[in-house]
Amino acid sequence: MNEQLIDWITRFQKEKDIDALANLKDYCKDMIEPLIIEFTEKYGEDAGELLRLKWDKRFYFIFTKYQLNVGLPLDTFVKNTYRFYFMQVLRRSGYMN
Repeated sequence: MNEQLIDWITRFQKEKDIDALANLKDYCKDMIEPLIIEFTEKYGEDAGELLRLKWDKRFYFIFTKYQLNVGLPLDTFVKNTYRFYFMQVLRRSGYMN
């Protein structure tokens, strides 16, 4: 993982630095958008719009849980966590059984 990402994650987790969190959001959008597209194709445009509205609502919480020392690649963490989160959102909204 590059040093800039490590710095943003560390600053956010230790200091609750909102600028670092904004940088992380911007960086992670490209990891999250393919998941939104996947769920849109499967469940329709309304489901995709719902996910676009909701994706950043839990970003703060999600990034309090990422642990640098575990060695899990950031993209794996983001994709797996958001897949689970999106499935919960869709299930609660009646798109999934």
